Amino acid sequence: MAAASVYVGMIMVLIVYVTVFRTVGWPYTPYANIAIEYGFIYILFLGSPWLIRNRGHIYIEILTAMIPDRARRVLSRTIVIACAAICFVWAWYTWQLFAERWVDEMSFDELRAQFDLRLWMGTIPFPLGFFLMGIEFLRFAFTRHPMHSGVAGIASDRIELEEHQRDLARER
Repeated sequence: MAAASVYVGMIMVLIVYVTVFRTVGWPYTPYANIAIEYGFIYILFLGSPWLIRNRGHIYIEILTAMIPDRARRVLSRTIVIACAAICFVWAWYTWQLFAERWVDEMSFDELRAQFDLRLWMGTIPFPLGFFLMGIEFLRFAFTRHPMHSGVAGIASDRIELEEHQRDLARER
């Protein structure tokens, strides 16, 4: 996530740079536009594992809120194992895509042909991101606290969730 955050800051600076230079009429490097465009893909795949770790991604707890605690834990672990498996399959296939483009000396980004950018530059974050997302999902299968809390409508913030669970326990 730190790398993605730095890249977001860099994109902000590059957008200001390109906008100011274009407005004033000064020449600027067209590589700035490429760094901005590729940055969106890199940020997505570099930041996603962190979102999973912190439960910042979107998931719905309607079903897990309706079932007993023991069943919820089993269902939650089953869901995260399935999510991890899907991520690992995607990591495998995107690794094949990256490797294919890495060895092909003629695979260049056709939209930016004048810059001689290899296609693997746009695909390298895919296998890395999917692999790290799979690890983060798998981590929830073996932790004491499952991903799904069983409380529908509560934000994923850990402190708020724990406070709400304590309040519910006091009411019982």
